[in-house]
Amino acid sequence: MLDYIFFDTTLTNKFKLYLSSLDIDFQTEIDHSFGSVQGEIVSISDDTDEKILADLQSMYDNLQDELEQILEATDEGLIMNAAGMQVVLNDGKICTLRVSPDVITRILTVLEFDELQEFIDNIAKSVQDPDSGHFCKNK
Repeated sequence: MLDYIFFDTTLTNKFKLYLSSLDIDFQTEIDHSFGSVQGEIVSISDDTDEKILADLQSMYDNLQDELEQILEATDEGLIMNAAGMQVVLNDGKICTLRVSPDVITRILTVLEFDELQEFIDNIAKSVQDPDSGHFCKNK
């Protein structure tokens, strides 16, 4: 199963409506492990067509941008008690990495969200394809 997590009911409903319009079956559950903020997880089969998955990822990214705008508009963007970053693994699966909200808050004071995402992607790549050679080397 592929999981998408949401922290805003309106955005969750947009995503579920889109899935329904594509006749994609999904399951939902409330995730209580994010502290005081309850996230809703929407899960779909990992056998979903690659093109559809790409479209869903694009929509999910847009919904995350909407969430960021909502949080910034309410001045609560840095108060949220939950944080997660998504990465695409080497096998194409999407994985949500749970990160301490305090750490994310501190990082976002100096980096833009897309810079943080690039950093997280780099870490995931390094974990999946470790390079045990010397750190300082010419390429």
